[in-house]
Amino acid sequence: MKTFAALIAIVFFGISISWFCLLVRGANFLNSTELEPSLTVSGDDVVITGGEGLAAQGKQVYRELGCVMCHTQQVRRPGYGGDLDRDWGSRQSVPRDYVLQEQVMMGGKRIGPDLSNVGARHDAAWFFAHLNNPGSRSDATTMPSYSFLFSEREVSGTSAANALDLQGNETPADGFEVVPSDRAVALVAYLQSLNLDYDLPESKRVK
Repeated sequence: MKTFAALIAIVFFGISISWFCLLVRGANFLNSTELEPSLTVSGDDVVITGGEGLAAQGKQVYRELGCVMCHTQQVRRPGYGGDLDRDWGSRQSVPRDYVLQEQVMMGGKRIGPDLSNVGARHDAAWFFAHLNNPGSRSDATTMPSYSFLFSEREVSGTSAANALDLQGNETPADGFEVVPSDRAVALVAYLQSLNLDYDLPESKRVK
């Protein structure tokens, strides 16, 4: 009986140590200076910012629309896919890139391109046109249209600054324009915030 009790105690102790190393030490590492959101590199301050304001609202729209089901947000390092060759980023993603994100939109499938650095690839006008009609920007895309995020309205005075520049069959009737909703504006703000425009020692930027 004593031998059995000792065996149980040893097993319990072993499991406890394993959980301690996995959870406690892992949490301490993530909160350590190794992953601080700011650092100084070669005399220059590098500050990583989290999604704020309109971009934070856009992240909620991104989540609601299920964009994470078809897009990832992780540029893989050389030798683990062609992400850098596709210009999805100029460097690999590293843990510090996500340190301020309350919910990371890492994704698990790449039906569409990776979006980690998509804000560096396109301007707001491109995003609006692509969301309204993805086929107008990419013939091979399988992305569905999010035209419900836009509305057609009569022009009152001058055209809206963010009215879509539509061509061909998409052109609205004279005196009308297609404009993005508040949700579309927020979503585009979030997509534009996805811009890895800073270097980190662990990222080993590929020139």
